[in-house]
Amino acid sequence: MRVRRTQALLAVLALAVIGCGSDTESSGGRPARVLRVSAEAGGGLRFDVRELSATAGKVTIEMANPSAVPHAVAVKGGGSDTQGDTVGKGDVSTVSAELEPGTYSFYCPVGSHEAAGMEGTLAVR
Repeated sequence: MRVRRTQALLAVLALAVIGCGSDTESSGGRPARVLRVSAEAGGGLRFDVRELSATAGKVTIEMANPSAVPHAVAVKGGGSDTQGDTVGKGDVSTVSAELEPGTYSFYCPVGSHEAAGMEGTLAVR
């Protein structure tokens, strides 16, 4: 009997941990999604991913900057253009926006970084 209770408790705890995922806040009763990207550590003008996806609602992108080159992260499209702070090596730039279903761009708004290829596509469903 004791073994079954322990197994049931472990199953409930596992489901609770899995349910947490990367959702960190709520927006209008819906969980917000935190998407994580990184600038290239060697100083190249690109992110480690070119495509992201999220559900509609509040979407947050956190960009780690392991590079000595200053970077930021921003989201634009569908009438939205929101930028995070420019950060140096070892810091994180964060941008959040309420997004409807559609296709958006995430990019680095510092200088000509976007034009040089530091951008990607964010699909919101």
